[in-house]
Amino acid sequence: MDVLPNSNVATFARSGEGNPQPVISKIEDILDQIINALNENRILSIPLRNRRSGNEISVQFPTNRISEVKKFTCLLQILHMCHEALVSGYITTKRSDISFIFLCVHRADFHFPTSFILNFGRNIYYQCPDLFGNQQYVDRLVDDIAFTFGVGRNALNIVAASKGLVAGKVLLTLSNDIILDCRSNSSGILIPQPEGIRRIDIGDAQWIMVIEKEATFRSLAASRYFETAAAGVGVLVTGKGYPDLATRQFLHLVHSAFPEVPIYALVDFDPSGIDIMLTYKRGSRSLGHEDNVTIPRLTWLGPKSCDVLGRTRYHLSLTSSSQADQYVVVTPPSSQDTRPSTTRPSHVLSANSFEVASSLTTYDRQKAARLLSKIHDEQATGTDETGLVHELQMMLMLNFKAEIQIVDDDGDVTRWLDEKLSDIIH
Repeated sequence: MDVLPNSNVATFARSGEGNPQPVISKIEDILDQIINALNENRILSIPLRNRRSGNEISVQFPTNRISEVKKFTCLLQILHMCHEALVSGYITTKRSDISFIFLCVHRADFHFPTSFILNFGRNIYYQCPDLFGNQQYVDRLVDDIAFTFGVGRNALNIVAASKGLVAGKVLLTLSNDIILDCRSNSSGILIPQPEGIRRIDIGDAQWIMVIEKEATFRSLAASRYFETAAAGVGVLVTGKGYPDLATRQFLHLVHSAFPEVPIYALVDFDPSGIDIMLTYKRGSRSLGHEDNVTIPRLTWLGPKSCDVLGRTRYHLSLTSSSQADQYVVVTPPSSQDTRPSTTRPSHVLSANSFEVASSLTTYDRQKAARLLSKIHDEQATGTDETGLVHELQMMLMLNFKAEIQIVDDDGDVTRWLDEKLSDIIH
């Protein structure tokens, strides 16, 4: 990587992919074992390592469990796709509906269940998505295979189709010399595969903002906030909730190339929002075998407890009734009246009319407890971690969570953003 002096331009030397032969050999070893098992009328088996425990399990066929039959079939298909991609040298995506002839040796004394034959003849060969069922299932299996082989997902030549978007003061030059101007599309541009990026130019961008929600991203991109912000021009990015690998790799690439440009996270004030922010910042346990996916200097912009409570100037709690959740707004004590009031200020929205604020669910509280435990286990004692502990404890104490829109001014979050960014940057 080369960064030009006094310039926010970085170029990347792409020396080509690594040697694919080790992965090809591992796949062929598995396929050879399956062929030998067929010839010897033994149980077919695919070894797979558990990403949590690291222990190796064996996915077998035939079996009486339909879920195991499906898993074996899908694994075999993905392995074949990996092999084809590595041998031919092309890269495919997990969303691709590639048809191929399945490895199978027909034996009269080897009884395949009818469901397997149907999957082989129709779902696998012609309609792969029908076999997999959903994209998340494919994601897990590809990651399991990569973890089993001890490589990153890209080493399989099967990459995740990007879902993240970027808008703002950035030009991306791809390996095929195509230039993506991220200022030209008010809806954002799909983030390309990071390994296909040859050059990044962020011009005079002063900040980068990672936004949890696509709707908030699109609103800010449509208003061209990346050009009108009081803190100067910037870049907007969203992974649409929990981020995909390509979005995280892209942000890591930008963070590594331009470490002096601050990156901020705009996420909901709830345990899931904090978890999403930490996924960007530190990575995720399930993809611990992947390289270059973290943003160590990522800063949580908010909203935080001070923004939520300070904005409403009220302490909010929720009481449950048999019909719906209702706000109880407790005004600051005064000498005239210290009784709780149930009058709702105009800028505090009901959970029934628009769910921007509500009480923590059991799942929320469990997630908050897990995050606190994780921070403690990692023995993280820095300022950022202390702040996270404080915010999580405040959520639990107040039994309160809020979406980004809690800091809206009549549906416009830019005034709050201007104040926050200007205070931090200047």
